[in-house]
Amino acid sequence: MDDLLAFVSPPGCRLGRPLILKALTGSTNDDARALANAGAGHGTVVLADAQTAGRGRLGRAWSSPAGENLYLSVVWRSGLDAIEPPLLALGAGLAVSEALDGFTPTPTAVKWPNDVRHRGRKLAGLLAEAIYRGTQPSAVILGLGVNVRGAVMPEAIAEIATSLRIVRGDDPGRAAVLSSLLERLDATLGRLCADGFGAIRQRLIERCENIGARVSIGEVSGVAIDIDPTGALRVRDDQGVVHAVRAGEIR
Repeated sequence: MDDLLAFVSPPGCRLGRPLILKALTGSTNDDARALANAGAGHGTVVLADAQTAGRGRLGRAWSSPAGENLYLSVVWRSGLDAIEPPLLALGAGLAVSEALDGFTPTPTAVKWPNDVRHRGRKLAGLLAEAIYRGTQPSAVILGLGVNVRGAVMPEAIAEIATSLRIVRGDDPGRAAVLSSLLERLDATLGRLCADGFGAIRQRLIERCENIGARVSIGEVSGVAIDIDPTGALRVRDDQGVVHAVRAGEIR
């Protein structure tokens, strides 16, 4: 954990002020949610060296061994009167992918809605959980898991996941990756909240590995052709009907 102790948020970045570092926790998302409910401000970050109950989308467990990866959650409060939480999650996936490009020999890609992959293997995942006051979100907890230092992936996920160390051949350093992540998240989500989804939509389309490929999501199968202005993945089925898919997992 010593490599994380010296981390300082990048100049001008609103995220990670404060940053709460824990050697071990159950889930950084649960910790950040509790802090947000207690009034923690925009940009508060919970970072853990290890988690015992880390989770990803659809309730899946996220392997969280000590000393290897980045496990963090960001309290995001800015612009929630204008941007719905699902769009914030899409923007976060884009930001993470762009940030990790600085540490990979070839570009990463987004698997809709917000997994980040390198050559078809998962490098990072994101879990966005909104906190509501009445009908309006008061905060969104953005949980990130990034595989950084692992030289060998666990056998159960070795065929579908990878790490920065594996794809580049060395350890880029967790603090350096964290700095890039927070800086890019702040810039991309700030632009999203200020100017709307249209300001980042084309960047996401160009980075989405599913566009032009055959996909199956729930009962819909066909070719993904676009991401529409609401963030939905547009899929043309074999009969030529276009479906706007707003949630689910691509198979």
